[in-house]
Amino acid sequence: MLLQSSQVPPEGAEELLIINLIYQGRYAEAYLLLKTETPQRPAGMFNLALCFYWLGSYRETLVCLDKAQMLLAIDRGGISLNSDNFYKAIREKQNLADEYKLPLTSKYIALFGELAKDNITRLKTDCWLQLEVYQKVIEIATPIAHKNYKNIDDALQIAKERI
Repeated sequence: MLLQSSQVPPEGAEELLIINLIYQGRYAEAYLLLKTETPQRPAGMFNLALCFYWLGSYRETLVCLDKAQMLLAIDRGGISLNSDNFYKAIREKQNLADEYKLPLTSKYIALFGELAKDNITRLKTDCWLQLEVYQKVIEIATPIAHKNYKNIDDALQIAKERI
């Protein structure tokens, strides 16, 4: 429910409000809504992690990302990610961007669970890099290095140079 609202919002309305708040840079307001969310959901925990990440609280970010990973089912089904050449070309270009720092919806996670897991891993990698725990960067990032995400490639290069 939207913070003590007398009207029951349509399903997903609060989630969309939270996402809009994050896009608008209103992390404090998004944080308040996310902290009261029950039950906890992977999208909510990921979006809460974005609030902590924006603040520079990387350890709190990691705690939220760990919870999001635990809440995310191992096999969620969804849409095949190897659909056609245009998708692959778009995906390759998108892998060079910072879209993993954008909020997620429950529907996105249901349809694109594998990509949601990658977003979690990418943000965790950034946190460990900021904390200068390079062995953890290598441990977390290496399993998805073959996907050619720019931040993963960059983080692995930095971590290997500093160890």
